[in-house]
Amino acid sequence: MRKTMWSLAVMTLLAVVGVSCGGRKHDAAYYELMVDSIRKAEQVKDIQKRSGINNDPVDAFFDSLHIHSLPISSAGSNLARLGSFTNVPMTLNEHFGYPVNAKLKAMQLPSRHRRQVVLLAEMLDSITPSLYVYTMDRRHQPVDLLCIYEEKAEDHADDFGKTYTEYFITSDYVITLLSYYQSHDEERKPELMHTRRYVINSEGRFEETIVEL
Repeated sequence: MRKTMWSLAVMTLLAVVGVSCGGRKHDAAYYELMVDSIRKAEQVKDIQKRSGINNDPVDAFFDSLHIHSLPISSAGSNLARLGSFTNVPMTLNEHFGYPVNAKLKAMQLPSRHRRQVVLLAEMLDSITPSLYVYTMDRRHQPVDLLCIYEEKAEDHADDFGKTYTEYFITSDYVITLLSYYQSHDEERKPELMHTRRYVINSEGRFEETIVEL
């Protein structure tokens, strides 16, 4: 099958060359040289593939990501406690649905249902990230995403402070998110607002489940 496809590609190329050259004819040696060049290019590509050499910059980037094993316990905004994140080249921001000027860091998680899973940190400033779990298809395009950590300013009638999320991911990809309110008065304990739980379904999408009390 591969030989047939290669032969068809060569025949198509020769036909295109005959038209694009304004009807000028070339001798047999010219076409033999072209066919030999195509054959060598195919051989080099095969050798690179077997050797693990990847010339696709997108594939090469995702292949280079550090893989964090499961389970994962919440580390807040401290990315260093989670492990080794890699800066996302700005030319690849679109693969996460971000504009080119966004500052992103990524780490790979174990795959789920044959879907690539990536932990993405959006750096809102030099120290404050928002964390997302992405499921991705074979072309490294998002299937679904879930925010597992962010901080937001919060104003109450009698107080002000911030909200934040604690996150836990089991080895079976049960993701539990605990949302808290922390008063500006740090002597007051954080208040649990709500708990949500998600799993990754067979389509690679995050599905909320019932939290048993």
